[in-house]
Amino acid sequence: MRKMLLLLAGALLLAAPLAGEASAEELRGRIAVSGKIGITNPADSEMNSQYGKMVVSSDAGLIGGLGLMFGVDDNVAVEMEVSRSTFDTSDFGDADVTDVSIGAQYRFQGQRNVVPYVGAGLDVLINDLDRKYTNTTVGAHVSGGLDCFVNRQVALNLELKGIESFKADVDGPNGSGKFDPSALSFTVGARFFFN
Repeated sequence: MRKMLLLLAGALLLAAPLAGEASAEELRGRIAVSGKIGITNPADSEMNSQYGKMVVSSDAGLIGGLGLMFGVDDNVAVEMEVSRSTFDTSDFGDADVTDVSIGAQYRFQGQRNVVPYVGAGLDVLINDLDRKYTNTTVGAHVSGGLDCFVNRQVALNLELKGIESFKADVDGPNGSGKFDPSALSFTVGARFFFN
């Protein structure tokens, strides 16, 4: 899986200079839908035990999402996104985190067909653990990425996104603790512009 994502990222970077008459000039008033998939590196959590607090390690997992973007002006866009990540934790079992986020992007005018951007926003994280009760938390994210326009309607996307969140309380038959849904993720995907 990791090799496949690296090959896809390399193909995206190679496609950018070959995109020809692709244009990223106008963003104002444009609407785009995006889809992405990638790898997430979640934060470690903690569990209460008879020996005190113990670290609950988390393995890297998969993340995927869908989003909607609206261009406010030629450099600023508003983005809403829903993503879901799945990963394994050592003591809490499988974890599923659904992230509902809203934020803004500042898009730099780069080359004609490559647009770098930075973004930030607020997140609501719906946490689900195997055989344990946990609650929903709120957090914030920062992101950075590249849109590589293939033509006026389609852009390939690379993004690095970090989420920092409050910890969720965990209660279950094998003990309690704190689940941390914070994570760093790398995704590849595409944006489709309607107008």
